[in-house]
Amino acid sequence: MTMALLKLVESESSLYEEITLSPSVLGKRVDFLYSFLSSLGFSSLSEISVNTLKAFITTVRHEFAFSPKQYSAYKGDLETVYFAYMKENGHPLTVSSFAETARGRKCLTFLMVSGIESFSEITADTRALYDDYLALSVPAKHSEYLKALDQMVLSEIKKITIRRTPPYENRLLFLGYFPDPYIAERLYYTARKEFLYFDFSLPASVTVKKQIYKVLLFDLSQIKDRKNHYMIQHFITPLYYLYKYCVSAGIQDLKHITDKEVSDFHAFLEKNMDAISKNAPQVLYRARRFLFLSDSKPDFTATLWFLERFSLSERANPTRGIECFNFGDVSYEHREILQHYMKYLLVLSPKYSMQSLLEKYYGAKEFTKYLEEKHSSLSELSYSDIEGFIEYKDSQDLRPETYNRTLTMLSFFLTTLSVREKLLIPSFPFDYFYKKARYLHHDRTVEEETIDQIFTVLSDFPETLGLMYLTLYSTGLRINEVCSLRKDALFSDNGAFWLKIYQYKLRSDKQIPIPEEVSRLLRRHITEDDSGSEFIFPSCKDKNKPYQAATFVKQMKAQLLLYEETKDIDFKSHDYRHTIATDLHMSGAPLGTTRAYLGHTRDDMTKQYIDHLPGRIDLLQEEYFKENHIE
Repeated sequence: MTMALLKLVESESSLYEEITLSPSVLGKRVDFLYSFLSSLGFSSLSEISVNTLKAFITTVRHEFAFSPKQYSAYKGDLETVYFAYMKENGHPLTVSSFAETARGRKCLTFLMVSGIESFSEITADTRALYDDYLALSVPAKHSEYLKALDQMVLSEIKKITIRRTPPYENRLLFLGYFPDPYIAERLYYTARKEFLYFDFSLPASVTVKKQIYKVLLFDLSQIKDRKNHYMIQHFITPLYYLYKYCVSAGIQDLKHITDKEVSDFHAFLEKNMDAISKNAPQVLYRARRFLFLSDSKPDFTATLWFLERFSLSERANPTRGIECFNFGDVSYEHREILQHYMKYLLVLSPKYSMQSLLEKYYGAKEFTKYLEEKHSSLSELSYSDIEGFIEYKDSQDLRPETYNRTLTMLSFFLTTLSVREKLLIPSFPFDYFYKKARYLHHDRTVEEETIDQIFTVLSDFPETLGLMYLTLYSTGLRINEVCSLRKDALFSDNGAFWLKIYQYKLRSDKQIPIPEEVSRLLRRHITEDDSGSEFIFPSCKDKNKPYQAATFVKQMKAQLLLYEETKDIDFKSHDYRHTIATDLHMSGAPLGTTRAYLGHTRDDMTKQYIDHLPGRIDLLQEEYFKENHIE
């Protein structure tokens, strides 16, 4: 016998011996397995791979001589003999307690074939490969068998004593294997684990991938405060689809997303998400907000500027719910210009109130969008462009005051661009186009009958809503001033009761008297409140924010509809301010006193709030004629 033939015989003998190490694989099954491995040129079980396991199962399945019972017995033989072989050779995984069950042995066999010697080496890729293998090996029970692998990883994670935040890596991530015992255990009980995969190895913008990962880490940090199903449904799963959309649409930066891309994302959800939760479309807005607020410096190139980032406590009305400036609905060229303009107003010029900022913001946007519709641009602005816009506004039949304010905003915008952006802006005679403002008076006083009708049912109102209405009625405050009343606003002086109010519109304080009974009710309400909020009327959704003005009006209208006496009342909160102004003036209060009470800066503004003024003038004339005996 030649040396080569001798070696061949020895190798064949070695392979056969390795196969027979398992007492449960005997007879024809040994021969079949040996024949399969020999046909592939294997001389030892140590040479097999996961692909070998797959090929063996496929071969057994296609063996027409096998009955279903034989197929079931034969298909696991290669796993069985390999496990026995590795145990004989002292592989560390074979002594694991998981080897006591069929599911555990199958999993351990797969790991050993994959070259893994410790549970700490298991990755998301390992799980994905095992998941794929189980779909072939045990399709009917593959999720049950996959659980064995997850249990092994979880047992390893629970050994972690120091929690760490893993850095971003350009690889497949499975959240169920997150290196935090609490998070890993919570996610272990997630039914649909396909949404726990985030494949950061995909060909996509690295910026977007890191942004998604950053948001993901933040969401995971909040998991202890949320129910698991809520966390998955409203946070993880929507973020999973957001990432898929970014990959498919080629999004480069979440902070630079346009309104068109937002709409495309919502359409993507409708098409791909099998059960869209109510909050799912909000994931993009939430991600953009988080990224903008968490940056070390404000990103003034972002398409959404969240005002929370800036020091606007004295400028912003907290009851209006204005959260951001949006630049995503204009072209890139105009977006840059608008962003520079608003950066100047917001950051470099702190004198403007939030209302003034909003007027300038909306005014500038309206003009730029008008130019885009006319296929013009600020960089090539012409005299006719400005004139055309003015004609367009004139055609809207606006009040002279509104029309003039639009011209003022536009003039300021273009002047600022000319000076700061060094754009070539044509000289334009805005003064020529202003209209003479007419004094228009509207009777908006709430009738006594209407007030009486409301008071007949007021005791049935929810306490907060009823007390807010009572405060509005008795003080004539702006609705946002009522909503944003702080608990320290109440005080007394020499037996009189007062409210201190910050006027966001004018950025100044004022003090007004209030009835003793209203003061008592407000103090009782404050005493009974255990929310910890600084506001007398905190928001139901967020105790750190005041009641929203729009919410109050909506709830008042809904409440009035419940009663026969009030169902026809058209509630308008600002009408009560007119009522107070009229009552003060009709009772003889000088115009200056009424102006001070309302917090106005000009008499003409106050006059618009005083109803029945012509009747008051007639009355004064009649008294004058009587005193002077004039007929």
